[in-house]
Amino acid sequence: MAEPIKVTVSNPSTGEVLQERILVNDYAVVCAGDRYVKSVQIMGSTHMIAVAKEKPNG
Repeated sequence: MAEPIKVTVSNPSTGEVLQERILVNDYAVVCAGDRYVKSVQIMGSTHMIAVAKEKPNG
C-alpha cells in the first residue's frame, strides 16, 4: 500500500499556509501566477493535463 504524502502550499513571504492536502495514490497540480489548467483529458487510468499561460491583456 502506498504511503500518504502531505502537500502544503504557503506564501513564501508571510509563511501563511494557503492550502494543505493529504494524498494517497493521487496527484496534485499547482499553478501559480499566469499559469492555469487549460484542459484535462481522462482515458481510463491515464490523465492528460494541459497547463497554459494566460495571454496579457491589451
